[in-house]
Amino acid sequence: MKSKIKSILAAFLMLTSFSFGLVACDDDDNHANVPSEFEAALKQQYPDAKNVEWERKGKYRVAEFVINAVEYDIWYDQSAKCVMTELDYGKNVFLVPDNAVSAAFAQSEYGTWRIDDIKHYKQLNNEFYVFEVEKQGEPDMDVFYNTSGQQLKAIPSDSAPDIRPETVI
Repeated sequence: MKSKIKSILAAFLMLTSFSFGLVACDDDDNHANVPSEFEAALKQQYPDAKNVEWERKGKYRVAEFVINAVEYDIWYDQSAKCVMTELDYGKNVFLVPDNAVSAAFAQSEYGTWRIDDIKHYKQLNNEFYVFEVEKQGEPDMDVFYNTSGQQLKAIPSDSAPDIRPETVI
């Protein structure tokens, strides 16, 4: 009886392990599934990109990598044309290259709030920053700036849109 239970348990464990392996293989985050034109487009645009992971987000392919502590997400359409870059500076306001933006944030009503994340988006026809901030007793906010440092809007983070190439700000 014990050997039968052990056999059933062993078979169950093997099937469970196999199932997890199949789920892991279903991931599109590898180079084998990325057409060469996407790899070439990335190499031309970012020759220093290393340890690139690829992901599919809807109709887009997104290359993800890190250079100098900045996380890059490069969005490509079906023809391997770059349609958006997303740079994630984390909480590091000193990494923001546009001084007008960091100065405007520091002088704004949110300048004393704790920064959760800073992202810089470059779409085909638009470029902006989003500061995700929080303060105890207040709703978390996403504060949008153009590259000149003008605050575009501030909205609660839970109602902020997911930024994609077609998102209008």
